[in-house]
Amino acid sequence: MAIPLRTTPALRRTPGARPPGNRLQVLPARRRVAGFMVLLTTLVGVVLIGAVLLHTRLAERQLEIDDLERSVRQQQEEFDILRAQRAELRAPTRLAAEATGLGMVAGAETIYLEVDPMILAVTIARTGELPPGVGAQPGDNARMQPLDQFRLVKSVSAEAP
Repeated sequence: MAIPLRTTPALRRTPGARPPGNRLQVLPARRRVAGFMVLLTTLVGVVLIGAVLLHTRLAERQLEIDDLERSVRQQQEEFDILRAQRAELRAPTRLAAEATGLGMVAGAETIYLEVDPMILAVTIARTGELPPGVGAQPGDNARMQPLDQFRLVKSVSAEAP
């Protein structure tokens, strides 16, 4: 239903000639509602497709996470088995039995050797490790001053600095 535009007499043209520009038309309410419904349906469709894609992506990620968790459990079980085997191999009774099988015998007494303090100091300086039984933590001698290291060597060798 088109509504004709009124024109002023100065703007009238000859019959059959097209007026300049577009003719303005008032659309019925049905067309506007139909356009809005098409737009709304398209928008809802896009949102639903997005939701389906998001759900699919989440399901794929969950499958990957499940596979990784299964792999971690298997590796943990293998680690526990290897740790148990290591404990068996390091057991003192097994070591004693293996040594006896190789013809070794237990020592009757322990002999301690005297170590020259200078050799001990040079060894500590070169390796950066303290001898066992010294009250300091491993690596502490690297942070000590040279005079403190000398005192440490003298205290180990039972000599006064």
